[in-house]
Amino acid sequence: MSISAIVLIDVTGDHTKSAYKTITRMAGVKSAYAVTGDHDIIILVETETIETLGDLILSKIRSIDGVTKTMTSIVLNI
Repeated sequence: MSISAIVLIDVTGDHTKSAYKTITRMAGVKSAYAVTGDHDIIILVETETIETLGDLILSKIRSIDGVTKTMTSIVLNI
């Protein structure tokens, strides 16, 4: 069974476009949207385990130049 999550991403300055492009190429990212409001990018991710979800967020997304904060909500049902 896979784990789905919604990740809200905050990006500093003019890094939104490059961060978006990088994120959309990552394994596990099912959809991504640059948005207005409190956050800059919202993504839907799907991973096989909680460990791979953690790695995607902590090691990959948060290391992207310009990303300042993430907030993750695990999907309970679809």
